Amino acid sequence: MKKLFWNLFTSLDAQLKFPNLKKGEVGIQLGFDMSYPITSDLFTMHKRVAPTGKIIGIDPDPNNHLIAQKIIKENNYSIQLIQKGTFHKKDHVTLLIGEKSSWNQLNVIPKDSTVDFTEKEIEVEVDQLDYIIQEIGVDIQKIAHINLTINGAEYHTLLGMEKILSEAQNITLTVIAGRHDESGTIDGKKDYELILPLLHSYGFTTKFKRINELFWWGFIVKTLVNRKWIYSQPNFGVIMAAKGNKKIKWYQSFS
Repeated sequence: MKKLFWNLFTSLDAQLKFPNLKKGEVGIQLGFDMSYPITSDLFTMHKRVAPTGKIIGIDPDPNNHLIAQKIIKENNYSIQLIQKGTFHKKDHVTLLIGEKSSWNQLNVIPKDSTVDFTEKEIEVEVDQLDYIIQEIGVDIQKIAHINLTINGAEYHTLLGMEKILSEAQNITLTVIAGRHDESGTIDGKKDYELILPLLHSYGFTTKFKRINELFWWGFIVKTLVNRKWIYSQPNFGVIMAAKGNKKIKWYQSFS
């Protein structure tokens, strides 16, 4: 019974998470955590576009790539992986390896003091998403959704997406923002205070919500499963943005 409930729960969560992403479209996942592959956004997005669409996963951690590539090969998923980080310029920086891969962080971002890092650090390449997409030959007009979950590098990555943000006609974004630790700040300001006006300047409509304020996680999930990690501590937020014929759904969720 517990397994059946969990399968139903994750299935509903996946349906509500990227509601604008349709079969045959292209989605981009920036930062993919393989600590729990079954719930990874990389594969959640793929379910939305399969069998004719494509997902591009970009992450600098080689261990995440090893795990993801094995799953992709076993299931013949249409997912292209790129081992890089995203930023506002091309560079080589240090990736701090967390005790969990979801805690990995570029050293050019204010360090998150609420998580634990290992002693391992690796040099990684970062680049503008505009250039990465150009190099692999993806048509900007075919990109329907970009999910940014990159531990404080979201604003810097958006600065390196000028071509995509300005030229894409029908696109949605989900951007993690408003973390309560140091990684949620840019020069002393909350990152969403800079991200929201930036997206508005490119013609996006936006909505910023803490995860516990969302319909699914803030009401339904709290009723069904009182997850203390969400309801007993300050929550990060998510910016939902839409442009063109894509619209922000009132029930849209994020986990």
